[in-house]
Amino acid sequence: MKKTTTLQTILTVVFVSAMLISNIITTKQLQFPFGITMTSAIVIFPITYILSDVFSECYGYKWSRITCYLAFAMNLLMVGIFALIINLPAPAYWQDQEAYQTVLGSTPRVLVSSLLAYVIGDFVNDKIFAKMKEKHLNDSKGFSLRAIVSSIGGNFIDSFIFLPLAFFGEMPLETLAVMCITQVGLKTLYETIMLPLTNLTVKMVSKYERQ
Repeated sequence: MKKTTTLQTILTVVFVSAMLISNIITTKQLQFPFGITMTSAIVIFPITYILSDVFSECYGYKWSRITCYLAFAMNLLMVGIFALIINLPAPAYWQDQEAYQTVLGSTPRVLVSSLLAYVIGDFVNDKIFAKMKEKHLNDSKGFSLRAIVSSIGGNFIDSFIFLPLAFFGEMPLETLAVMCITQVGLKTLYETIMLPLTNLTVKMVSKYERQ
């Protein structure tokens, strides 16, 4: 397998870090205007789909899948360490065990939900992207359209798997349904707004890797 470059390694670290952070913060709900409720992961999670498109465009489908599996391997490690630390005895004067467990102890359910949702969602995202890329294997023409269309497909699958599995029973069904629909729209809007930066990133990465 071709050796990874420094830039490729840095982008992979950012991708994995974004995935870990999103799975930790997602247990907190955010209140938006018009009564819309979203998980906190909406703040950072779309970065993973943006980088997934960058990986597919600049490094190929195979590397995009490798980064996905690497992120979840690190998630498994993270959750395992959380579980170990939560169950280790603490001194009597430490009074934050309940709060610590509330925030970090819920991550196994989030991880399982996220694992299924993201692996399937990212697979759909990558497959759509790769199919559309076939006409432009040697250049970046049509990248913007590929990025948005593939993200819509991936976001739809991700949201409608992750949210019900992670939060069913913890919020009203009506709120959950609205959240599923809204999250697809907000993630896609986020990525559309970031598209100029994503395009610039692809151009800079491609130029760097050709040197």
